Order: sequence, then structure tokens, then C-alpha cells
Amino acid sequence: MAMKSPYLEAAIEAVKAAEQIILTYLGDGIQKDIKEDLSPVTIADREAEEVIKATLHRRFPDHTFYGEETDKPDLAKHRGYTWIIDPIDGTKSFMRQIPLFATQLALLKDGELILGVSNAPLLKELMYAGKGQGCYLNDKPVHVSNTSQIGDAYVSFGGLKHFAKHDMMEGIVKLSQSAQWPRGIGDFWSYHLLAQGKLDVMIEASTKLWDIAALKVIVEEAGGQFTQLDGSPITPASTTALATNNPRLHQAILEIFSK
Repeated sequence: MAMKSPYLEAAIEAVKAAEQIILTYLGDGIQKDIKEDLSPVTIADREAEEVIKATLHRRFPDHTFYGEETDKPDLAKHRGYTWIIDPIDGTKSFMRQIPLFATQLALLKDGELILGVSNAPLLKELMYAGKGQGCYLNDKPVHVSNTSQIGDAYVSFGGLKHFAKHDMMEGIVKLSQSAQWPRGIGDFWSYHLLAQGKLDVMIEASTKLWDIAALKVIVEEAGGQFTQLDGSPITPASTTALATNNPRLHQAILEIFSK
């Protein structure tokens, strides 16, 4: 990207500030609390979210925030600019020092996602995209693959227990039997791989807006498709995600899960 917008520059500054805090806490024995949804949260999550908010507030004092660990305004009614924050996507990996964790930051303008940044410090992957400006990994442009058949597709999916809970196991098994390479690689990294053309499909049966907001912009700006698993658009209330490299493959997978 030859020119980064002020919003993108600020977003990158914010996730890099969060990276410093997160890596400070990386190691054995970090304490965790269990939230109402049974997911873990650590001091690193909380402090990283706070530094992101502080960094952005200095630049844009009139913007609001929608964070996994703190603020949750009603996005259906809100207008203007709102930053959507997931300070550590992959907290369970972070707690075990598995490198598959990242900070996710997206910008919503009048209900439309216009910017996404995903920073994975241990993988040394900073991926970002602005609406209409393409997708970049470490400042180099990336694009989805041209795979169009399920039989040729590299497919990734989130936690199987969530597919079982929502009575979707038949669909995920059928897809796994048909695909060239089915694997379960959860959280942000599958979307990074999809945007680079290394994967063709990513499916999740349980997700929240902060998990996917930045990744939606990233995948679409890399040339891909991103909807809920029933084909409907992503909204603040979305709980499933289907990301693919092209409309033909997207439709084929929607049909598998509609049966």
C-alpha cells in the first residue's frame, strides 16, 4: 500500500503497542479468569485492550470502542466511527506459548467495516486491509487462490465441538471427505492463510464480531468472500463464519451446510 490512511496508521500503531504488552506477559504461569462464556481472559488481554484504546483515543477522541474485554455499545443503533478490538485472538494458544495468537482491530463507519488489522507477533505477520485498497502482509500485497472445486480445496475449520453443538457435524464431515486437505486450524491464522492463497476455505460454527471483523475486511480485500454459514451477511450479531476464495466455491459449501 503506497499510502496508509490516518486510520490505518493509527491502527498499526495501536496493535504494535499492544504487542509490547502481550510479549511482556508471554511465559509460564500467567493467571487467568474464566468469563461467562467459559473462555479464558488474562491480564495481558485486559492491558492490551486498554493500550489500544488509549492510543486510538489520542488520535481520534470522538471515536467509540467495542472491545472483547470492556465496552460493548449497541452497534445496531450507533453511527460514526467505532473501533472493534480483540486484544488477543487465541488466548488459549497464548497461555501455552503456542504462536497462533494475534491482535485484531477493525474500524466500523456508519455500520460498515472499512479497515482491518491482524498482528501475530510470534509469526511476524502483520496483515492489514482498507476497503477498496487491497490486502497486505508485512507491506506486500496478497491475494486469494483461484481454486474453484471442493475436490481441489484446502479447507480449515474451527472447533468441532461447536459444529456438534449446532448440529452441523454432518456438513463438516461431508466437506472433509470431499476436500483435498481438511484441517482444523482455529482462530485468525486460517484467515491469514486464506488471504495469501494458501488455504481456500475457513469455516467457524461459533464466533463473535471481534473475532472476525478485521478478518472480514482482510479476506474480502484479498479477493475472497465472507458471510455467515447460512449465506447471510456478517452483522454485529453473527455467530458463524464462512470465508472462501471465490463465489463458486462459496456457494458449493453453503449448499453442503443447507442440507
